[in-house]
Amino acid sequence: MLSEHAVTAQTVAGTTITVEYYRPLARGRDSLFGKVVKWGAHWTPGANWATTIEVDRDIRLNSAPLPKGRYAVWAFVEPDRWTLELRRTWRKFHVPPPSNSGDVQLRLEVKPESGPMTDILTFDFPVVQPRSTTLRFRWGTVVVPLEIAVQ
Repeated sequence: MLSEHAVTAQTVAGTTITVEYYRPLARGRDSLFGKVVKWGAHWTPGANWATTIEVDRDIRLNSAPLPKGRYAVWAFVEPDRWTLELRRTWRKFHVPPPSNSGDVQLRLEVKPESGPMTDILTFDFPVVQPRSTTLRFRWGTVVVPLEIAVQ
């Protein structure tokens, strides 16, 4: 496959956070965002099947409550902000994007940051504290950190 399957997980205070996704490569393309992923696009951060996040206990994501469960991750991508959606229907191919707004469990505004070039789309947990962690998305020079607090 052009975009290989990946799973990353982190346990914090007995709560496991798991991200399952497919990892597209930049393959030398510049301006991934705005060109490959069009501004205003409804996109799952990955390829093939929708990226999912699963939590086995209730958490807070960027201070918003998220009940335990598995959710598809989608985003409306803009240059200075993304609207991140966690949707209850998690088994969904990446095209076409979902249209049922009643399926959204959580909607957040997040601010993309800049970082070193990352050729392969990556989710990781760069910071782990006793009751919290940072889940980070990276692709190209775009970085989107999400703060997770365990209740």
